[in-house]
Amino acid sequence: MVRFLHTADWQLGKPYGRVTDPGKQARLRQARYDAIGRIAGLAAEQQSCFVLIAGDLFDATAPTRSDVSRACSAIGRIPCPVFVIPGNHDHGGPGSLWEEAYFCDEQRSLAKNMRVLLKREPEVLDGAVILPCPLLRKAEPRDPTAWISRCDTSGWGDLPRIVLAHGSVQGFGGDDDSDDENPAPTTNRIELGDLPPGEIDYIALGDWHGLKQVAPNAWYCGCHEQDRFPRASQYRSGQVLSVEVGRGVPPQVVPMDTGLIRWQELEQRFLCDGDLTTLEKCLRTALADRVDEDLLLLTLRGTLSFSADSKLQQLLKPYEARLIRLERRGRHAVIPNDSELQSLTGRAGDPLVARVASRLEEALAEADDDPRQQRLVQLALRELHGLCSPGG
Repeated sequence: MVRFLHTADWQLGKPYGRVTDPGKQARLRQARYDAIGRIAGLAAEQQSCFVLIAGDLFDATAPTRSDVSRACSAIGRIPCPVFVIPGNHDHGGPGSLWEEAYFCDEQRSLAKNMRVLLKREPEVLDGAVILPCPLLRKAEPRDPTAWISRCDTSGWGDLPRIVLAHGSVQGFGGDDDSDDENPAPTTNRIELGDLPPGEIDYIALGDWHGLKQVAPNAWYCGCHEQDRFPRASQYRSGQVLSVEVGRGVPPQVVPMDTGLIRWQELEQRFLCDGDLTTLEKCLRTALADRVDEDLLLLTLRGTLSFSADSKLQQLLKPYEARLIRLERRGRHAVIPNDSELQSLTGRAGDPLVARVASRLEEALAEADDDPRQQRLVQLALRELHGLCSPGG
């Protein structure tokens, strides 16, 4: 039996372009390096024989020299050998970063324990055989694991065989940055069913950023530090896998947390203004007094009055400062309550405002089947209310 850590998709140097504050961008980038220290601690605690990084060590094919040096320094502190393959973000091939003099010099100086596996050929160790499947271009048209079925396994004895690959399997996974506007590519596809039956003991996969078992002996480990809001309730990220495997026996796989940054979600439907108090309690429970430790996806629906919506904006102001990122989705309507509407239509001392407000009230009723027109009228009413309020 051999024990090791399976990790992937560190994507060091990730820019986090949707975070506008440069200091908070730096906080997220630093977290990815801090998590490597936790991996080093787990490697020592678990007495791991080695660490496997299944692609995308860097976020780009041309990381900064600072990122190269910091990566090598962090990996050099891991107390066992570290084996890396290129992924689609930092693919190999002629002229790749893995062949650049600066990277090679820093690796020799700071990370003597790291080996970048750039060839599709067996790596026979004392306790296991690693079958690396590096991506040598961003989009490989052929299965990068296809070479394994042609291997001569006769000299491997009882050593467990471990595939190390980066890509999607059976329609699952793919580039996890994909969305409706940028669909996942049809390249870098791994056909698990084409691997030689009975010859593979564990398949260490990278590319999908969440934790997922896709076959009895095949796992995506997810990121070591979560880097996006979950797209499904079962999504889990921010961990590595501690794997124990022997020849011909099922692998024992244990997820171990390494991430610290929290990517949280909250949804609130406003059925009345009083639901604002419910949201306030939920925010306090979820975020407590933490600063620069959370990102929040906040979805708001329903309806609030003008005064309640103003309170909502005041409620969220400190969280916008405390959070690394506050992303708001959904659309809640802002409609005057009876007293707010009366304060406009019943202004005897200001007949012009009263007439305009009355006409807007009529327009709001007429726009019942036109959401766009409704929003325009609601906005006009809100602006009018703001101008007529004290200090407006």
